[in-house]
Amino acid sequence: MASEHTPRQRRPSADLLGHTPSVESATALNSALDPTAPSPPALITRNSMSISVASADSTILAEKKKDTNTQSDKAEKQDTFLSRYPWLMGWNHEDWWPCWIGLFLFAMVSIAVRHGIPAAHFEVWPANPFDSLHASSNYGLLVLFPLQGFLVWLAMWAIKAKGWRDFYKGYLVIYVLSFLSKWLAAQKNIKGASLGDSIWAILFGAILRNAMAGSPMPDGRSRPLPPWLKVAQQTELYIAISLVLLCINFTVLKPLAPRALFVSWIDTPTLFVVVAMMGTSWLKIDMQTAMIMSGATFICGSSAAIALAASLSAGSKADLPIAIISVFTIPSIIALPYIAKALNVSAQVAGAWFGGCIDSTGAVIAAATIYGDTAAVETAAVVKMVQNVLIGPISVGVAATLRAKADFKPVPYGTLLWSRFPKFVLGFVATAILFNTVVPEQDRDNVNTFSFMVGEWFSTMSFVSIGLGLQFHELRREARLLLKLTALYALAQMVDIFSTFALAYVAFEKF
Repeated sequence: MASEHTPRQRRPSADLLGHTPSVESATALNSALDPTAPSPPALITRNSMSISVASADSTILAEKKKDTNTQSDKAEKQDTFLSRYPWLMGWNHEDWWPCWIGLFLFAMVSIAVRHGIPAAHFEVWPANPFDSLHASSNYGLLVLFPLQGFLVWLAMWAIKAKGWRDFYKGYLVIYVLSFLSKWLAAQKNIKGASLGDSIWAILFGAILRNAMAGSPMPDGRSRPLPPWLKVAQQTELYIAISLVLLCINFTVLKPLAPRALFVSWIDTPTLFVVVAMMGTSWLKIDMQTAMIMSGATFICGSSAAIALAASLSAGSKADLPIAIISVFTIPSIIALPYIAKALNVSAQVAGAWFGGCIDSTGAVIAAATIYGDTAAVETAAVVKMVQNVLIGPISVGVAATLRAKADFKPVPYGTLLWSRFPKFVLGFVATAILFNTVVPEQDRDNVNTFSFMVGEWFSTMSFVSIGLGLQFHELRREARLLLKLTALYALAQMVDIFSTFALAYVAFEKF
């Protein structure tokens, strides 16, 4: 009998010490004895603390089950047509906003021309700067200034760009510098020297950038622009809008397109591969950096550098090539237009030359603007847009070539090809179609002039943004790699200048 009572006397003390069966143990025991019995919500013991713990565990399990069901329901709800085809919602991507803004402004320009509103322009002034503002058409700038800012702010808000709430501050700074650049370029002697607004805009932007940078940070990097100014430094957006607004007549575009293909698609892929291999074999630069540097030189500057870095999973390796291009493309912008004039080549040959050998789209338009001929601007823009299309195929080719490497993540090539395609080219085509079909023939000259004026304001803002990207402190870091990449860039640029000039001359003078 003693042996039967002993356990009963010890159980309360064991409970008081907290040695109680767990909820999981009790549930498992019940399941083993009666598989059909439901699991108890909590194990009732003599110890209230055990009851609380068991109840809490049961509640947690129930909440987890509820969360699982909720996530499952969300997954079912998200499995919609748009979730299966997310590219249909790409309208709100930054790549598409140049199209929407450009097409809207094209419509506004067409309406303004129909109502007899003239395009704003600065008069040439010899001594008094205010003589440049006497034209009554300049009152249109009071409408254009806030309208441009609102449309770009709308794009920043829609894509939730960092610092979009303070965009107006940076936009005001960039617009003021653009205004001063155009005002100064209208001076009689400066205009006679072909020192256009693009040169002054880049210069003003560079001065402001390096004045704000101050001393470099401990790691040698330049201090970043404040968010309110960085969000307004939309170089590619501004230049893309200006290209969408480039109303070109089909009679000009039809003979221009095949020649642009000849100039931009023959040497670009070949030189891209050759120079990248030279960088790895001769200068001992790693393959990823050499490809990024070569692509940035031969295709379209920072856009190609970023696209190739993403395809190579080497985002950080694009920083130094972008810094080098930002600085060393300036001599090409300034020198090539004067060289073209000295060689006495046609405006189309000059424009094709600029479009094929100057890296970034904004720099191409700047050089053509300095040259000072509308035909040169149109030709340069078309050649560069055709060359920009190569970003997609080359990115896909690079990804496919390196797909066997262990550290490389496979990518859907169709998606990559579309994501790298410059969408503003479609906006340019849409504007050209509307210009040649919807706009009355008697209004086309005025619409072309007005649209070109609006586009020039966006171009000038992009030139200011180019200047804001010149970070001289960046070039002091990694001096050895800097020298190698600079040598590679100089070699690539010299080869590109001579080969593109030959192709442009053959395309536009011999055919």
